[in-house]
Amino acid sequence: MERNPKILIITYYWPPAGGIAVKRWLSLANEFAQARAEVHVLTLEPNSAEYSSIDEDLLSTVDERIHIHRVRAWNPFRLTKRFFQKYIPPQGFSSNNGGDEAVNLLTRLRSHLFIPDPRKTWNARAIKKAVEIIDAHSIEAMITTSPPHSVQLIGRKVAKKRPIRWIADFRDPWTDIFYYDQLGHSVLSNAIDKSLELKVLSDADAITTVSWGFKDLFARKVPRRDPNDICVIPNGIDRALSTWKSEKAGEVFRMVYTGMLTDLYEIEPFLQAIKVYNSRMEMPQIEFDFFGSVSNAYRSMLEEEFEFIQFHGNRPMQEIPQIQDSADGLFLVGPKDYNAGHIPGKLFEYLGAARPIFYLGDFASDVSRILNETRTGTLFDRNRTDDHLAVLHEQMNKAQQRKEGLQREDLLTDYLRSNQARAFLEIIRGAAQK
Repeated sequence: MERNPKILIITYYWPPAGGIAVKRWLSLANEFAQARAEVHVLTLEPNSAEYSSIDEDLLSTVDERIHIHRVRAWNPFRLTKRFFQKYIPPQGFSSNNGGDEAVNLLTRLRSHLFIPDPRKTWNARAIKKAVEIIDAHSIEAMITTSPPHSVQLIGRKVAKKRPIRWIADFRDPWTDIFYYDQLGHSVLSNAIDKSLELKVLSDADAITTVSWGFKDLFARKVPRRDPNDICVIPNGIDRALSTWKSEKAGEVFRMVYTGMLTDLYEIEPFLQAIKVYNSRMEMPQIEFDFFGSVSNAYRSMLEEEFEFIQFHGNRPMQEIPQIQDSADGLFLVGPKDYNAGHIPGKLFEYLGAARPIFYLGDFASDVSRILNETRTGTLFDRNRTDDHLAVLHEQMNKAQQRKEGLQREDLLTDYLRSNQARAFLEIIRGAAQK
């Protein structure tokens, strides 16, 4: 039997940070520990980090066998807040729509002074600490996960200082992220950023990413690299699979969406199809419940136009599984201009809920691939809105006739976190053989 390696995970996001950025490596680190690997995590002191959300409850979910190491960092976001007396988007000012000159200025400064991103200010201390951890604990493998992509530069420096197996994990693209063009790079800063990206993609012993679309993207950037060194390990299911309610739909079909909603998602054509369907007094009638954050203006517009919508605001993370399990169907959508390889983390929450998924997106997407593979959802093509009503009618007829469970656990095997952890361990061992 092969011995499990000693692993160092370097990540910016770790509890008490909340949100989707934490889930992947919190879950995998716990699975590594349960598989009796020695797991070390290098991250930031919370008071020197900038998190978009805080979830103190996540601290109690960290396996007690995991060794946590923290370092401090200078936080440039606090300086900008002090001068501008306003909240600056922590994701690097990418959410600005161009209407705020102060934020536009900071965006340009960000792209010129902080390459690849403003979170690089912990890199020097992280590199020093990582080397200390490797030496003290005889660490054999190191995983760096991004964004922020400055974390990958930590891994590259450490790998040059110590003979260690380095896996670079990408949850999102680097210079091809959907908002990259909004960051105001100069020709020089753009060239530097792309050069850093290529160095990481070339030097890492293995690359992992969350979708097949992203794998193809990275493979095109480093064509001389063996494509087998770039592995797809999607985000996964973090909980025991729910049991589908055996009864068929009644007079009301309750569709649920959990998460953030903005006008970038362009859901109105789908809602119009529901409106027409309900107006014909079809059975079951569809009710749409939103749980999460939505701008006041967008909410008012939707409520005025679509009377079957109810907004319930944000709910604590621990309540979300129960909300999803109580639904008759789950709605999934991503912004229109996302890369086809973008897979919302919400998809895997939905898979665990074992409810029919109604996906508004593109046929040529990795989300569609997973839904078809697992037989868990229906696609509403955002480019063929005239078809939405017919597809919706077909699915409601199926809901009326449903008599048996929807979910087949055997089709979800690859997306269970325990199996994904084993796949990562195989990648680590494969990197050791190079």
